[in-house]
Amino acid sequence: MSVPDPTEPPRPNERRKASRRSDDLLLEVAFDAKSIAGRAEQISAEGVFFFAHEPLRVTLKLVQDGQEQSYPGRLVRVERLSEHTTGLAVEFERPS
Repeated sequence: MSVPDPTEPPRPNERRKASRRSDDLLLEVAFDAKSIAGRAEQISAEGVFFFAHEPLRVTLKLVQDGQEQSYPGRLVRVERLSEHTTGLAVEFERPS
């Protein structure tokens, strides 16, 4: 049995519907909204959990082999994996 690497952040549970490939691409995400409106669900001295009722649109820039491409998408999940690592899931928007 292998011992987990303590330098690697823990992985979230698998929820993928489509096949994936592993790539080491440079990535930048730009948030299209300057602000997000919502309704607080839970609030404490530590923080707040709230719901936004509009899609959180983003633009992804991916760089592979020196080529940069941009893709529109929606932020669908944010998960804090450790004190210094946050996972973000973006769903690509399909052209109409």
